[in-house]
Amino acid sequence: MAMNTSDLKAQLKQQLLNLLQQELDAAFEAVNEAHANATHEQSKPENQYDTLALEAAYLAHGQSERIAELQDQIATLNNFELREFKEDDQIAAGALITLLNSDDETTRSLWLLPVAGGEVLSVKDSDNKITTVTPDAPIARELMGRYEGDEIVLTLPAGKQYFEIDQIS
Repeated sequence: MAMNTSDLKAQLKQQLLNLLQQELDAAFEAVNEAHANATHEQSKPENQYDTLALEAAYLAHGQSERIAELQDQIATLNNFELREFKEDDQIAAGALITLLNSDDETTRSLWLLPVAGGEVLSVKDSDNKITTVTPDAPIARELMGRYEGDEIVLTLPAGKQYFEIDQIS
């Protein structure tokens, strides 16, 4: 039996939160390592041109910013209310969208979310992959406000591609 949309979105949301938590854990490890390198005895400058400690401090700062960004994304997703879309609803944040490529009849599944674009999620017990996109992505800007059955044109490096919005849920 196929999973209903609410269950699917809940499963995908948990999968995405797990991915973000793994990234967050890795970023914490990296910032701790960079901090340790910046303050290590061997990082003390030997002369005015020795920038090892400074580079390690910059790296720690960059990782700290990434940690804050990931924490914000996790908080946003935890507070993001999943809703179901009907076939006559406009595409908006939270929509699961299936696009049909007009040239080769292949489908592509996207999940429009406020954060965490570019992640590829797997649908349990199937080969389906769903890519997360945020509203500022070019494809999302084309999709926002559209309806099931509408066509969009994307200009990709390989040229223009035509897609039909096959399903919104």
